[in-house]
Amino acid sequence: MGTAYFLSYICAKLFFGRVVVKNQKLVPKSGPLIFVANHRNMILDPGMVRYSCGRTGYYLAKHTLFLNKIQSWVFLKAGAIPVYRKQDDPNLTSKNKDTFDLAYNIFEEGKCLILFPEGISLAGRALFKIKTGAARIALNAELKNNFSLNLKIIPIGINYSDPSRFKSDVYIKYGTPISINEYKERAVDNFSDSVEDITHRIEESLLDLTTNLSFIDLEDVIGYLEVIYKNELFLENSLGKKKSYDDFAISKEIIDSVETFLEDNPDQKDRFVTLTTKYMRFLEKLKLDDRFIVSKGNGKPKILPEKPLKAFWFVLQFPIYLYGLVSNILAYKISAAEVYTKSIDEVEIGQYKFFIGGAIFSLFYALQTFMVYYLTGSISIAFIYFILLIPTGNFALNYHNNFMSYLMQYRLFRIFSRRKDIITRLENKRKEIIDFIEEAKKYNKDKND
Repeated sequence: MGTAYFLSYICAKLFFGRVVVKNQKLVPKSGPLIFVANHRNMILDPGMVRYSCGRTGYYLAKHTLFLNKIQSWVFLKAGAIPVYRKQDDPNLTSKNKDTFDLAYNIFEEGKCLILFPEGISLAGRALFKIKTGAARIALNAELKNNFSLNLKIIPIGINYSDPSRFKSDVYIKYGTPISINEYKERAVDNFSDSVEDITHRIEESLLDLTTNLSFIDLEDVIGYLEVIYKNELFLENSLGKKKSYDDFAISKEIIDSVETFLEDNPDQKDRFVTLTTKYMRFLEKLKLDDRFIVSKGNGKPKILPEKPLKAFWFVLQFPIYLYGLVSNILAYKISAAEVYTKSIDEVEIGQYKFFIGGAIFSLFYALQTFMVYYLTGSISIAFIYFILLIPTGNFALNYHNNFMSYLMQYRLFRIFSRRKDIITRLENKRKEIIDFIEEAKKYNKDKND
């Protein structure tokens, strides 16, 4: 399973920006486990579980993913086991006996299985009805071994700031283990009730561990709210640096508060949607970012770093940016073209970016390194060039983002200088949104007290 963990580690460290893991201490260091998680990002989800759990984990994947030989090799190396779903091919479901026997052997060896009990991967922040498969596998494994395995189910919430965006953040939270031994007596007498009870506990845990949306049609609008509110509370500067805070807890609080408020006050829904979308569309029209409205404060907008030395240092770093840009731009452009010119489902974009990007960047890095060695004849120079490719590429991306932020700040400065009334309107609209969030939070708090 070395290859599987290596791929997971690369994904966590290079593809995603920040991976935060909470409550991993709840995972037993030995003994068989079933990890059950929500499923927003196809094959990258088991990668995030494997990276964070500290255990060796296999996972079930639909057999259609194994039809291509190269893809099959990748999935098998990543610890995948084919499962034959009725909706894919009803004539192959008899093969699942071998799949489940393999799963039982995994538990008997004290290893772990990763399952996604929704049975489907969708990019939206909604938890679909939990299927009974995880509970059935767990109970059947214990019945087969006379409840001697001490098998536990560990719920995991995987939350992405944007599941398909390169360098987005991931928040992984582990829940309280569910011990299957608790069902030793009940499972023998009433198997179905035991399955339903375990499934219900899994669902309740995953709802608590994820930023789950009930109002699916409001996903974009609530996403805007999260950005605005987090900028209001935690933004330290207009380059996006924020104070330390619990991103998951704040998102959960905003979603729960707004959805409770709108559920009990449906007449406010249109006002809420109009208020938020008008503000964000206004920003888009002006080509501005919400964080600049926050950072402006009571005076004129800042258009340069707060200290002159920072501006000077930013200019001095331009050659490094240029080096990273030249070394990575072609591979980046080809990778993006390969992903975005194909008809790919939203939930598959993340994994396509990871695998296609990984292959193309690896090829370009190998070719560049060879060319440096060919031209210099020095292994040392070629090696130094190679190890600098990734960090300088990341630096170039961050530098570019900061440069674009400065351009937006300059645009805000020009608007402020010529049409201060526009900025005042933006500030007033923003204040209305913050007031709405505070009203929803207070309503939700009063209702729960």
